[in-house]
Amino acid sequence: MSSTSEDSDGDLPAPFLVHLVYRTSAFHRPDEFTPTSLPPHVSFYTWPHCTLSELAMELAASKPSALPYPAIGTRLAFQLVYPDLRGAPPVNDTSPRYAVKDLGSIVIGQGGPGAETSGFGDSVSASRGEQDIGRTLGDARFVVGDYVSCAILPPLSDGSVAPASNARRDVSSGLRDARGQRGGYRGRENGFARGGNHGGRGGRRDGSGGDAPPARPRGGGGRW
Repeated sequence: MSSTSEDSDGDLPAPFLVHLVYRTSAFHRPDEFTPTSLPPHVSFYTWPHCTLSELAMELAASKPSALPYPAIGTRLAFQLVYPDLRGAPPVNDTSPRYAVKDLGSIVIGQGGPGAETSGFGDSVSASRGEQDIGRTLGDARFVVGDYVSCAILPPLSDGSVAPASNARRDVSSGLRDARGQRGGYRGRENGFARGGNHGGRGGRRDGSGGDAPPARPRGGGGRW
């Protein structure tokens, strides 16, 4: 998929692959992520300044059947899923443990019937919603080896928008939710070489499972 950015980034190849996993009404558990397979997901190339709104557009374009029809009033809540390397030995052949933190949510708005991409970015809540819409992968300190998890929350039976808190996650696996333990968005070193306000995307593919991205290197040096 070609870039939608209006700046020079549109002429450059996208720098990394994002795996966006999705589920209706709930987030996937961290133990559902393995190095060899993933829950249902779409994959696409993007820039660090890809926003939550643009993630939603990618999901709608790649897997429209994942969203209810019409999609207006559907809330999409996002989490960052990342390897929890605290206490891990330098060389470890076992599967990594994953932790999560909330990224925010958006509501598919008034752009027309169904999942019209022009409707993404219209939020029913002005202050917090607008902040979430513009939040980027760079803001979240996304690095290669991380995933993005999306909980799809259809409108409630009375037609109102479901609150983000409705996206429940089964914590029976005992893995810790690292929200609040990483100091919000300051808790992770930013591994991106550049920032911006518009997400450019270089292509996508979808699947119900697939190879995980390469693990990011440990130790010093750059992320790339």
